[in-house]
Amino acid sequence: MQKSQLDRWIHGEHDADFIPPKVFVIGCSDLSQYLLAVEYKDQIEPIKKNDEPLHFDSLELVKEELIRLGVEQAFLRLHNAYDEFGGGDAPLYYDEELPLTPH
Repeated sequence: MQKSQLDRWIHGEHDADFIPPKVFVIGCSDLSQYLLAVEYKDQIEPIKKNDEPLHFDSLELVKEELIRLGVEQAFLRLHNAYDEFGGGDAPLYYDEELPLTPH
């Protein structure tokens, strides 16, 4: 999904029962950047600008971008690529609410 589409989705006219999109900041233990994504039709889709996924070098940078976009709630989704000893039934990722408070 393009960043401009997400912006229109968040700031467009909505019914009273509108539920904002679920936004994720995705991190992985073997990556040095964070990816911004949104849940759309039960799928996680990366947010793109000019057809390139948005990546951020720090959580602070991604939080600043989310605040600029007007996102009120986001979740940090952490994947552990090094979990060699995890059980077969263990979750592949963990979601934690990411506090978005403007400076």
